[in-house]
Amino acid sequence: MRKALIAVCAVAALVATAPIAVAQTLDDVLSRYRAAKGGENWEKLESMRMTARIVTQGIELPMTMVTKRPNLMRQDMSFQGISMVQAYDGTTAWGINPMMGSEEPTELTGPMADAMREQADFDGGLFNYAAKGSKVDLVGTEDLDGAKVIHIKLTTRDNQVQHYYLDAETMLEKRLVVETDMGGGPMTVETRLSNYQTVDGFSVPMSITQIVAGNQVALTVEKVEFNVHVDDAYFRMPGK
Repeated sequence: MRKALIAVCAVAALVATAPIAVAQTLDDVLSRYRAAKGGENWEKLESMRMTARIVTQGIELPMTMVTKRPNLMRQDMSFQGISMVQAYDGTTAWGINPMMGSEEPTELTGPMADAMREQADFDGGLFNYAAKGSKVDLVGTEDLDGAKVIHIKLTTRDNQVQHYYLDAETMLEKRLVVETDMGGGPMTVETRLSNYQTVDGFSVPMSITQIVAGNQVALTVEKVEFNVHVDDAYFRMPGK
């Protein structure tokens, strides 16, 4: 956070006005962030389809992820002819993973379901955070990989902590660090976003790397499509 130089005699006045100054600074940062994401044009989007390749531990997986406003998400992957699904229909998180011993759709609960619900948020955590029951704090300006970033801490209504590092020039996400618990104890999930390109007027990270417990997953985006037609039933668990 920007530090102001003040005279000793003004300390009382600073204490009295500090909450207002902090709020204005945070509002300014979030306003610039929303503008960088597309502002009103972004909020008019209804859906997005992303086609990508995932590489982890020497294995390459094709992936398609479809999201729809406000909080619908489905991710399809395949490996050696085996199809895997993870989805959230706005209420229920579910998946199909034959590599875990079953080809039947299974409802997901606990930390896994919580993580999928967060991922399904079409706008991301910083948009309309208060309405979602989250709290946001402006930590300040820091150095990250030789670049200036603005560090924002978001705490969700479930007390999950997310650290956003926005490029100070572009105001786009450069890194996201999430403190979470997937059922096996606390862990940190770090996501690095880079190679932003403009698609239909929106800035999209084409390279995404995620690091969890020392394991790295690299995602290369091949295609992004906005406002694709997709019915809500596409996200719903079969038989539910």
